[in-house]
Amino acid sequence: MYSIFTSMKVFSDPWVGHPGLNRLGMHNKRVKAAQAISRFRRAQTVRPRTAEERHLDEQGFVAIHDFLPADRFAALRDEAHAAVEGAASETPLPAGPEVWGFGDSDRHGWGFDRFDGSTLNRFIRPGPQAAAFARNPRFRRLARIVTGKAMPVRRNWLYQTVNGDEEEIHDIQREFHRDTFFNAMKYWYFIDPVDADDGPFVYVPGSHLLTPERLAWEQKKANAAVHARMKGDRGGMTGSFRIEERELARLGLPEPSAYPVPANTLIVANVFGFHRRGDAVPGTRRLSLYGNHRPQPFIPFGS
Repeated sequence: MYSIFTSMKVFSDPWVGHPGLNRLGMHNKRVKAAQAISRFRRAQTVRPRTAEERHLDEQGFVAIHDFLPADRFAALRDEAHAAVEGAASETPLPAGPEVWGFGDSDRHGWGFDRFDGSTLNRFIRPGPQAAAFARNPRFRRLARIVTGKAMPVRRNWLYQTVNGDEEEIHDIQREFHRDTFFNAMKYWYFIDPVDADDGPFVYVPGSHLLTPERLAWEQKKANAAVHARMKGDRGGMTGSFRIEERELARLGLPEPSAYPVPANTLIVANVFGFHRRGDAVPGTRRLSLYGNHRPQPFIPFGS
């Protein structure tokens, strides 16, 4: 039963996916409790004070151009490009995907490769300039705006995305989804420009807010996941719920927006909101610093 009070989200877990408890509304109780605790933590640590912080709080994401001064960005860009070239010389990019969905991690001295369907994700350990980015005070405030807690420096990577061919194997990251049942943060600080063909980040503004319509949708998806568990359908037990674009309007949500951006742009998102990887031309690439911040949802103390 302990897993109910953790970040565990998959309905293959015997307690998270318990049919009787979910008939009593357990999933939605977890969602509402996690939201309340997140607000309580944030009240202890930070209050939105700038336009970018208010945008993140109200819309669920923010894109900030020219985030670093030009000289610091140039040093970080040079370090990042050298790291990418070093990883490529040691381990050439894999030829292609092997499985639908999320592939296994192929680990190396510099980091690891993983496929999302046809899309290659190459995660490279950060150098000194990249590691320093995660300690940026302005960035750390944005992390607290989402979760009420500081983001650990160790959760940051240099991240190269190589877009695959959707006609070969589908990349499920190109489907609208929310990552988990509580407020969590992801960020991408783009080293190189991202054009419309490169698979830009796509977000549904305001979709991180827990409205009555959203709560009803959460319960519907939880019921479906419990049913999948009872049938032994492992593919239906995911805790990263998917949503069709045509469903967004029924939840009172606006049209999604894609965000092609210049280099030196930081995107921070509350991934309780609906988002996806944008459509892309096969073979195009993105390069960013990246981090994923999912503090335990039921710990009430901020940091």
